[in-house]
Amino acid sequence: MTHRFAPTAALLVLAAFSTSVPAQTVLQTDALEQGQVLDDTQLVEAPGRAGRISLVQGKVDIGGDVGAESSPAQLNWPITSRNLISTAPGARTELRIGSTAIRLDSDSSLEVTELDDDSLRLRLHYGSVSVRVMNVDVVPEFELRTAQATVRLTQPGRLRVDAERERDTSLVSVLDGEAQVDGAGASLTVRGGRAAQVRDEDVRTLQAQRDNFDDWSLTRDQALVAAQSSRHIGTEMTGYEELDRYGSWSTSSDYGSLWTPQVAADWTPYRDGSWTFIAPWGWTWVDNAPWGYAPFHYGRWVQVRNRWAWAPGRLERRPVWSPALVGWVGGSNWNVGFQSHNLAAHGWYPLSPYDRYVPGYRLSSERLRRLNDWRHATRREQQQPGRYNGLTVVPREQFGGRGPVIVPRAPRPNRPEQLAPGTPGSAPPPPLVARAGWNRDRRDLLERANVGQTSVGRTAIERPALERMQFEQQARERGEQERLTRERNNGERLARERMEGQERALREQSERERMGREFENRNQMDRMRFQVERNDRERLGRERMREQAERIQRQPVMSTNAPAFARPESRPDPRPESRPEPRPQPRPEPAPMLNAPQRPAAPPQMVAPPAPRPQPSAPAFTPAQRNNDQRANTDARGVSRVER
Repeated sequence: MTHRFAPTAALLVLAAFSTSVPAQTVLQTDALEQGQVLDDTQLVEAPGRAGRISLVQGKVDIGGDVGAESSPAQLNWPITSRNLISTAPGARTELRIGSTAIRLDSDSSLEVTELDDDSLRLRLHYGSVSVRVMNVDVVPEFELRTAQATVRLTQPGRLRVDAERERDTSLVSVLDGEAQVDGAGASLTVRGGRAAQVRDEDVRTLQAQRDNFDDWSLTRDQALVAAQSSRHIGTEMTGYEELDRYGSWSTSSDYGSLWTPQVAADWTPYRDGSWTFIAPWGWTWVDNAPWGYAPFHYGRWVQVRNRWAWAPGRLERRPVWSPALVGWVGGSNWNVGFQSHNLAAHGWYPLSPYDRYVPGYRLSSERLRRLNDWRHATRREQQQPGRYNGLTVVPREQFGGRGPVIVPRAPRPNRPEQLAPGTPGSAPPPPLVARAGWNRDRRDLLERANVGQTSVGRTAIERPALERMQFEQQARERGEQERLTRERNNGERLARERMEGQERALREQSERERMGREFENRNQMDRMRFQVERNDRERLGRERMREQAERIQRQPVMSTNAPAFARPESRPDPRPESRPEPRPQPRPEPAPMLNAPQRPAAPPQMVAPPAPRPQPSAPAFTPAQRNNDQRANTDARGVSRVER
């Protein structure tokens, strides 16, 4: 084809839906020079880092975006930006991005908002997640958000985040290391062993608590220790932690470090798994082996002593990730016999260190150089054209469906030795619906094609092609309407759930307030009863003291010896003295007559002395001096001289 017919040919190629994506042997820049109109996702350089699903326990779903249709998660499924991972009650899953481990507890939803070479941002919608960051270079790239808080690491460590376990509350527990928590208008640093509880308008710190989910995460960390692999390939190659358990390492003078898996002798790479179309890379290999991630997205495969071994290449700080390091053969004019039928076929084979990898997506020259720079390999040892070691072939119709291409169930050709004449580099086209928006704006492409053909005066596009494009456009419109309907239904469902949650929260708040009022009333009644009882006790105490004082006053005197320092007792009132009634005085007799005889005089009457007054008694231990002084101040009758 001459150069002047190139634009028209390119437009005709775009008009047909069955046209394949740019081949791996053609650089993206070459496609742009030929005048191809590419999707906007292909104009941005694809990231060189991706994660993997390293463990699935129970029902785990993964979707391309929030609100999009999800599918069951699969081991070794690549994780990239805008992936949403959800776990059902009782299920758990683990994600690995280099040395970083992210584990999701049951009934949780985690979104990978951004994952590229410079950032790792997550958003926990609800549930619990455990994150362990080992590499210092990953610390400034990490960020985790919830509805109430933003968590950033300040040093490597392990943390746990719970969102919406308690309504409108996020709990950030730092089990090891240090983290910065921003939320509710505050920013605080949380160190190991502490936790921060963030609400809409409240932040408080408390002691970090551990449960069985934290113990399970710690057990996983202790089990996935790969000392040998970390020396050969480093810790930032995703999937390195599985290699020590399923293979052995050796060193080759031709290829450097080699890893040999523990598989059967006739095992072949890229033959036990599936192909899935993941934007922006395209067809991506998902292997079924538990170790089948790093060897199929990094490095190359070689044959040593009739067995396949994996050569990781140079030891890099952060190697470049690839969807599949294979070469494609086949195309529309390549037919292969499958079970007595000749079918158009596509085939692939693992690239060796001597084969140049040219991706079908946009990639910088620096990353492309790193993918093809081998220290030990030389170009003179490149394999002969037409001889593809480890070639696998399936009918081309397998790549035209909506879902992944399952390789184990694909039929094998009858005569694989006749596959040599295939056309190298013809990669399969994308599926009919690879991702929402991947083939959008096809109507604009058709208008551009018509304008280009009018300007050059070429033949119009054939009617079948136009009808097919119109049918595809209608199908896309129906799919878009269905997507909008699903989103609207999901929005209404979420609104209903939020309203029900608010009503439930109001009921719970009313119940808490009622219980609080009842508790306060009971406390008030208890305080009043206690006050009454205390008053009664005080009154009874005063009465007992009064009775005791009265008994002491009525106590009889037991001794007359009173101490000098004793308090004088009150004297009883003196009784009135009983005086004898006066005797009638005899009448005076007349004077005696002179010379009359004299009567003898009556003897004098004895008058009794007055009764002594009662004196206060003194105790027995009164000093003798006091008694002597008292006796000295009384007369013989016992009457005090002072009183007299």
